[in-house]
Amino acid sequence: MRINQKLQDEVRAHAERAYPAEACGVLIKSASGREYVPCGNLATTPREHFQIDHKDMARAEDRGEVLAIIHSHPDKAPAPSMADRVSCELHELPWGIVGWPGGDFEWFKPSGFQAPLLGRDFSHGLLDCWAACRDWYAREAGLQLPNFERSDLWWEQKDGPSLYEDNFAATGFYQVNEARRGDMLVLQIPTPGRECYFPNHAVIYLGDEPALISEPAPKLGGSGPFIYHHMPGRLAVREIYGWSMANRVKLILRHKDYRP
Repeated sequence: MRINQKLQDEVRAHAERAYPAEACGVLIKSASGREYVPCGNLATTPREHFQIDHKDMARAEDRGEVLAIIHSHPDKAPAPSMADRVSCELHELPWGIVGWPGGDFEWFKPSGFQAPLLGRDFSHGLLDCWAACRDWYAREAGLQLPNFERSDLWWEQKDGPSLYEDNFAATGFYQVNEARRGDMLVLQIPTPGRECYFPNHAVIYLGDEPALISEPAPKLGGSGPFIYHHMPGRLAVREIYGWSMANRVKLILRHKDYRP
């Protein structure tokens, strides 16, 4: 996709105003032609991520057809991250990225990209522990599980919802006492110095067989048992299921349609 110099200048000006946070907005087609509509960034870590303000998006949609989503990369090249590529697939729209400072543009569009199970980058709400579990069930077991909108640090809101406890039954899971391969374990892992009121981390229990069907993966040392999971600030991994993890388990969940 190409946009004229006037629109490029408007995007760059927005990136400069938002810096060092990420700027985000949409390109629309209105009665007067193509327009760039700046939007608010609601991400809890706006220096590294963006989340378009829903109200701003609704106002943009009222003005015209949304043609593309645009955001900036502060102090980075405009190359799409893994999270950018996954989100582009979900939105089914072209994406534009502007690097700032510098102002270089890069455009890309949906291409069928899927993040690998192993080594995926972390981005809450998009590539996080629930996304890893959903993708494991889809690729390893052919089960399609629903997604849920979730704000970062929801587990620190004392009066908020407990997302795993509130939704597991409606998602097809039921509680069991002993884990077997393919069960989902839900743990409560607090951040030092912060409150944690609810179970907030999900992992797939692999038992003594860590192999993945959907992608080649190196063998792991040790005798297991193993888990697959994705922690904040880390790439998604398989690793030995040790005492420190087992001691934090609050729920052992089995899906009614999964047959190991």
